[in-house]
Amino acid sequence: MTVVASRPMRAGLPRDRGELAGWGFLAAAAALIALALFAGGGSTYGPLVGVGGAAVLVAAVALALALFGVIPWPSLDREGLACLALLAGLVVWIGFSVLWSVVPDRSWEYFNRGIVYLAFALLGVFIAATFADALRLVSAGLTVLLSAVIAWALAGKVVPALFPDGERIARLRDPIDYWNGLALVAAMALPLGLSFAVRREYPRAVRTAAVVLLFAAGVALLLTYSRGGVVVALLVIGAYVAFSTQRVESVAALLIALPPAIAVSAWAFTQPGISSDLQPASVREMDGLQFGLALLVVGSAVAAVAYYVLGQEERWRPRFRWSLSGAWLAAGAAVALLVAVLAVSRGDPIDWARDGFREFTNPVSQAGTNPERLREFNLNSRWTWWEEAWTLFTDDPVGGTGAGAFAVARRPIRINTTFATEPHNLALQFLAETGLVGFLLFAGLVGTAVVSVVRAVRRAAGLDAAAASALALALLAYLLHALIDYDWDFLALTAPVMVVLGVLLASGRPAGATRRAPLWAAGAILVAVASLYSLAAPWFATRAVDDAFAAIDRDDPQAALDAARRARTLNPLAIEPLLVTAAAEEARGDGRSALVRYVQAVELQPLNWRTWYELGRFELRTGREERAIRHLERARELDPLGPANDVLIALGH
Repeated sequence: MTVVASRPMRAGLPRDRGELAGWGFLAAAAALIALALFAGGGSTYGPLVGVGGAAVLVAAVALALALFGVIPWPSLDREGLACLALLAGLVVWIGFSVLWSVVPDRSWEYFNRGIVYLAFALLGVFIAATFADALRLVSAGLTVLLSAVIAWALAGKVVPALFPDGERIARLRDPIDYWNGLALVAAMALPLGLSFAVRREYPRAVRTAAVVLLFAAGVALLLTYSRGGVVVALLVIGAYVAFSTQRVESVAALLIALPPAIAVSAWAFTQPGISSDLQPASVREMDGLQFGLALLVVGSAVAAVAYYVLGQEERWRPRFRWSLSGAWLAAGAAVALLVAVLAVSRGDPIDWARDGFREFTNPVSQAGTNPERLREFNLNSRWTWWEEAWTLFTDDPVGGTGAGAFAVARRPIRINTTFATEPHNLALQFLAETGLVGFLLFAGLVGTAVVSVVRAVRRAAGLDAAAASALALALLAYLLHALIDYDWDFLALTAPVMVVLGVLLASGRPAGATRRAPLWAAGAILVAVASLYSLAAPWFATRAVDDAFAAIDRDDPQAALDAARRARTLNPLAIEPLLVTAAAEEARGDGRSALVRYVQAVELQPLNWRTWYELGRFELRTGREERAIRHLERARELDPLGPANDVLIALGH
């Protein structure tokens, strides 16, 4: 391996191939994050193939160029290297969990998701290695992108027809496709907005726009009705004010932006077309126009006040002297005031605390979908899901049930029919699904990331320090929110965080030496090609299954069998290709072949209630009631509250 000295890259016009490649990576990362935010498809798998595949390809190109000596090799400290190694180790362990997973096809998809997130982290690392001012570039770019998301979300309230179900569902959720996810976006935008609002180095127009972002983020956050999002936002804002060197400016910006945001949101809660589900289109449209006018008027007033106050900043600054202890004292006073208000409104504090804990852990209590849910304390079944995850972990503490298997693995022990893809707690999710090994890899990843991020913030100075602090708090918001939700499943939420993590790991360090290792570069490309196939195969298999069912509907069983065969070749871990093959065999009158496929599905996923249920239904349709009952009873064991129970009750069992 030949090592060639390199010079640090600088932002500006491209000067050589390396710097040109760096700008290409930055543009690609921005485009990929934008696609993830606006076309991430919620927690569905499909968008991961396109957006994630592109990220894998760009990351592989970056690795290859570094190994060919075109761009600098990233310079990381031991904790940074350990962080990336632990992330890669976690992804590999997730892949291994396919071997024992309750639903191996779901674990394969989770492995692919991990590959994509690792690719985004590598993109961030190479951006930091290429640009000396990577922190400012990424901070500015992410702020613009999150601002666009918030603006688009609020536009959906003004014009409900912009979003699917916008005329039916009130809670703000698009383009993330999940209200709690959008709340996390707003919470991440707040420290980024503050970092631009309080720094005198930025033009007054930029700082004014940042204050308007705080206002818009506050409105969007409240209109998601996300209690967890509000708590995370308050914690992140409190951390920013407590540790910032511009506390007075931060508090001033928040006072200018957030009270108007609360006022606009409180008014919006009283408008049925904004806050209530299942409203007529005419009500939605009229209230939406009024809401748009309120946003315009109040937002303009916020901008005017911010612009004026910023113009008088030098005159007012000497009048204020805050210390860190003063900031904490103010925070303590705010908490005391909140407790006092709650005590007055809800009665005796001890009774309120006891009743609140009962409501917090109530397995059947639901907060509803209206603004009143902001006053509720129950967890919407989260406590139950956490208990289920812990039970699954104790049943199989080493390897867990398999990555992504919670939805199926919890069925035998669930106490209600509330659907849950994941336990809504990332730590418990890794414990239940990947066992102690996966959890320790995740915990090590978080620990080394915290150490590396803190060091990155300390290394930075001036505007870089402000950008690093804001990006670090965005990571903190994600980590806190992941304790009460399943953010790992959302490309729109995790992809930007991984880029930010990568940038912080490698920022502020001397440029690495350029390496020339063509064989390793070729290996990186081969791994990328294999990863692209791994990403695409399950998606193409799902499309083939859809084609097979469509062929059955048009009475063409042979075409259905051909499509099902393709699906089985592409995804041999999934039961759907076997089930659609069985349905096609039934359609052409070959009951024996259909039975073989149903049995193969049971053998492939014997702990999945659905395979036994489908086999039992087939036996029932073909007149073998005694055998059907045995299979349906096994399905009921694996899901006592599932459909097999209803069938057995109808049969008198």
